[in-house]
Amino acid sequence: MKWRLVSIVLFAIVLTAELAVHDPYAVLGIPKTATLAEVKNAYRNLVKIWHPDKSTHPEAETKFIEITTAYEALMNKDKPDDYATPVNSYASNFHQFFDFDMDNFFENVHQRYNFDFFRKLQIHLDEFNSLLLTRKSKKLTLILFYSEYSLAFLKAQSVLKKVIEDLAPIGVDFKTMNKDVEPSAFWRAKGVFIPHLISIMDSNLNVYQESFQSVDNVINFVRKSLPVKLIPEFNDFNIDRFLSTWSTDNRVRALIMQPGSPLKLRYALIALEYRNHISFGFVNFGLYECRSTRDRYKIPHDKDTLLILKENIRYPAAHLSMTYIPMVGLRDIIESNKYLTLPRLSSQEVFDTLCPVGEKNFCLVLVSHNSPNHEAHRQSIRRFAQEARSIYPDVPLAFMYVFRERQPHFINSLIQGTESPSEPLLHIVLLTRLNKKMVSYKWLLGDNYNNWANYDLTKERLTGVLNALLGSETAWTLSNEAHIGAVLDEHGQSLIARIATRAQQHVITMFYTMIDLVINHGLFFIYIVFLMIGIMMVTYFLYTLVETEIMEINKKVDQTKTKPSQTVRQRELKLHELRAETYNGLVRLIKPGCRTIILLIDNSTAVLLARQFYHVVWPYRKNKSLMFGYLNLDRGPSRDWYCKLLSLSLADTNKSIHINTRNCVGTVLSLCSLKKYFCMYHAKHPESSRHKNDKWRRVSMRPPKGDGEFWGFNEESDEDNYSFDEDEENTAGFKPILKDKEEDIRTEHLLDGLPMWLDRLFEGTTKRYQINYWPDFKV
Repeated sequence: MKWRLVSIVLFAIVLTAELAVHDPYAVLGIPKTATLAEVKNAYRNLVKIWHPDKSTHPEAETKFIEITTAYEALMNKDKPDDYATPVNSYASNFHQFFDFDMDNFFENVHQRYNFDFFRKLQIHLDEFNSLLLTRKSKKLTLILFYSEYSLAFLKAQSVLKKVIEDLAPIGVDFKTMNKDVEPSAFWRAKGVFIPHLISIMDSNLNVYQESFQSVDNVINFVRKSLPVKLIPEFNDFNIDRFLSTWSTDNRVRALIMQPGSPLKLRYALIALEYRNHISFGFVNFGLYECRSTRDRYKIPHDKDTLLILKENIRYPAAHLSMTYIPMVGLRDIIESNKYLTLPRLSSQEVFDTLCPVGEKNFCLVLVSHNSPNHEAHRQSIRRFAQEARSIYPDVPLAFMYVFRERQPHFINSLIQGTESPSEPLLHIVLLTRLNKKMVSYKWLLGDNYNNWANYDLTKERLTGVLNALLGSETAWTLSNEAHIGAVLDEHGQSLIARIATRAQQHVITMFYTMIDLVINHGLFFIYIVFLMIGIMMVTYFLYTLVETEIMEINKKVDQTKTKPSQTVRQRELKLHELRAETYNGLVRLIKPGCRTIILLIDNSTAVLLARQFYHVVWPYRKNKSLMFGYLNLDRGPSRDWYCKLLSLSLADTNKSIHINTRNCVGTVLSLCSLKKYFCMYHAKHPESSRHKNDKWRRVSMRPPKGDGEFWGFNEESDEDNYSFDEDEENTAGFKPILKDKEEDIRTEHLLDGLPMWLDRLFEGTTKRYQINYWPDFKV
């Protein structure tokens, strides 16, 4: 009797202990009414105590696995209800065994083929199309096409449920689609039989072609569906090159090391989830060529290891070594080390993650160039960022640097304040985000910005600024505010690629919507009819185009045979009359760097001089910086404007000017609107000789006395004005246009020296007559 009582007590103790071990609430030490927040807090507290890297207890690893397993069970959406309601499994099974009836049997059969489990994971056609257009997937998506009327699917239900329960916790996104509801998606997924399983990864669709008798077959299919170079394998010879390129792609390096091959599926899926932030590598330290790497980082010989390496590749920023590394532990350690110690501000996601909205979150951004000369400044800030975690443990500080040439809009929006530097290169801006688009900031400037390359000066300056900022609200504040735009994604697609992707998405959606209408509504015959009509119309249109082109070619051949050398040359040069209506277009509003060349004529010489001027300036017709025109001096407004222009070029602007129209005919003006000056050509002007060696262009030679005649001021000619030494002429060997014996120049010779003057004009050697403003042209 006594032994029977002892055995009953021992059995009760063992049974209670077994139930407590399998109860996740008991493992975490929380009540069964605990919320998700309480579950997470209990898990974090226990992990800090029982983590193998922090605890020296011999059963720390076993205890950590139990805690992680319990946490995963409670965080799974499909399982908390099973643990929240205590059920005595032994009693229930015993009761069902003895209380068997026919109604309960059929109810169990109905539950066995219940489709609610698959209906909860069901998606529609739009979601299916969006998955196919996702260029950079964070998870591998498995889509199962099923039918509630398929016997093969009913047979494979148990295996498929097992596949979902095994793959969903480690990062596989499992979806279902009803083939009877979405036939177009089933056709696009290359479906033939039910059940039909496909994988979608980076817009690539793979079809599972094995039987559903084994879970291992599906797992191998998942492994083959992952990107080929997701986690490249390294050894002692190429590992340093992989680890030292962190500065080029601005990413943390993660090494997954295990004593065998191939890489476990859970590690590949976690690498897929974080591939946009971290570059992963695999090292099989069981090989001989990987021993040096294993010894360098002191890796255990019988455990899987995860190493997180940042700027210092010799000393890991974090590591985790266990026989079985759970997904929660992997995700926690990677999530807390997702960025470098001093990351580059290269995308809006980096900015939102490291510098969230909030007045208590402070961000220090160093502005530099993508140059090795600025590496000393970045290294100094990086070293201070490492020490700032211990100096300010409770203050959310983020340290970053930005390339000036890659983020110009972001930097320009922060240099508009009163205390901002004109050139922000190698300066630090301290900012906090007020909302998604507004920041409060202040620039940290020194006497010499190269002080940031000295760590001691950097630490002294930044520590003083942060102490003043955190110590008192009035001592040191961020006084400036600015509206910033989105940070450019340096690693993303270009604008053209994004437009092409969006257009492709719309085209594919329209196409498959039409296919769905055709299949579901019986419009296949009408679709074929309209397709044939469209093909016939396009064919007829192309035929007419070809016939028209052949006829045009034949006409051109006939014309070349009858008139082989007759080609009409069309003139492209236009002469515009300078009037009040065209004054702004020819003078005042012409573009910088352009000039207008104007010929002065009257009614009697208009035809002759315009024809000669046209032939002289014809070689310059294709110069887009030149415009050509003429001014009729017989018009009163034109003559008044010319008189006003001459008076503005003289020193004595109050002098009354009267011109002789006859003397001004044949003058050519080059007007430069922006710089407010003009150059003049006239047959009697000292610059207008036909020869380069004329007396008036030689050094120390003065122009003729009384040179007002070429302006048009004098109404009578004076023969003494153009006297010169005959002996000097014979010695020099030149011949000016106007001799002292000539009283006047014939009209047809007025523009003889214009080609030479145009050459000097474009060389910049002609005299410029400056004016203060362009006179008005009266109507």
